[in-house]
Amino acid sequence: MAALYYQLNMDMFWTSMLSWLHALAVARANGITAEELLPYATSALDLRYFLEFYTDRIDAAEHPGDVDRLAMGVASIEHVVHTTRDSGIDPALPQAVLEIFRRGEAAGRGGDSFTSLVDIFAARP
Repeated sequence: MAALYYQLNMDMFWTSMLSWLHALAVARANGITAEELLPYATSALDLRYFLEFYTDRIDAAEHPGDVDRLAMGVASIEHVVHTTRDSGIDPALPQAVLEIFRRGEAAGRGGDSFTSLVDIFAARP
């Protein structure tokens, strides 16, 4: 079981670090240094509150759209993709995120929380 927990941690670690590097590439393209981005990055990547808030809901298989909606996430990520492109940065990472959100919408989950994507990940294509 320890090996599985290690892999789960690596899943979260590497995807988080890649998102930071991608954001940093966009920032640098717009004249923002890593040091200037640092306080924003540490705030954005401090996910404890969100993890604690959503954990019970996920375990109960409840994904109400009372706090967030998948459709809102789609609009937000579309803006990230546009900003990335406008900055001359490779949009592959936010496009991959957008594709996952759109799969959730296509499955009829647009009015549900983004946490409903846990079921999208679990579904085999």
